[in-house]
Amino acid sequence: MNIITTRLKNRLLLFLFVCVLTWLAGCSRSPMGGFDEGEIHYNIIYDNPGGVLPMELMPNTLVVKFKDNRILMEITAPIGHSGIFNIIDPEANIMKTFISFLGIKYYYQGVSGEVPPGIDPMDDLKFMRTGQTKTISGLNCKHAIVQIPGYERDFDIWYTNDIDLENPNNSTPFKDIDGVLTNFFYKIGDMIIEFEVTAIYQREVAEKDFTKSDKFLRISRDDMDNLISKMMAL
Repeated sequence: MNIITTRLKNRLLLFLFVCVLTWLAGCSRSPMGGFDEGEIHYNIIYDNPGGVLPMELMPNTLVVKFKDNRILMEITAPIGHSGIFNIIDPEANIMKTFISFLGIKYYYQGVSGEVPPGIDPMDDLKFMRTGQTKTISGLNCKHAIVQIPGYERDFDIWYTNDIDLENPNNSTPFKDIDGVLTNFFYKIGDMIIEFEVTAIYQREVAEKDFTKSDKFLRISRDDMDNLISKMMAL
C-alpha cells in the first residue's frame, strides 16, 4: 500500500513539475505566438505637415505584408489609387519602389539593404534600449529611444521578436534594431512621419502582392526622390 502511495505521489509531483515548466515557457511567448507570414497595419501621423493639401487627402495608412522574408510596404492615400509601394526581396537582392499618383506610374529598382527613395537614411541615429516591454496587438514588444542629431526631442520606437523575419529592418534607417517595428517613424524631407500599429494579422499573403504590372515606367533614384518629396509636400 505504501509503495502504491509513493508512486502516486511521485507521479503527481512529476505532473506538477511539467505543468510549471509549461507555464513558465508560455510566459515568454506572445499570445499570438511566432509566425512568418501575415500583415501589419499602421496609422500615419504627421508631426509637422507643411503642405497645403488637407490632411484628409494625405496618405493615411501603411500596410506591411511579409512572406518568405520578403516585405511589401504600402503607403496609400484616400484619393484615387495613389500610393507608394516598396517591395524588398533579400533572396533576389532587389528593392523596388513604385509610385502611383494622379495617373502617373513610375518605379525605381535598387538592391536589398538600400533605404527606399524618399526616406532619409538618418545614418547618425542613436539608439538607447530602455528595457521596457509591453504587449502591442498581442505581441511582446521592446522599447527604445531614438535621437536624431539636430533635433531637440527624442523619438520612441517599439519592436517585437515574435514575428519570424530575418533582418526585417535591413532596408530601413533602423538596421540596428533586431525586431519587427510596431511603432516607429521616418523622416521625409523636413517632415517627420510616425507610424502606430493598429492591427496585426497572421494570414496567408498572395504571391501576386509582391508583383506590379508592367505599366510602371522605370526612372532613376533621384527622380523618384523628387516625386515622393513633391507628393508628400503638397
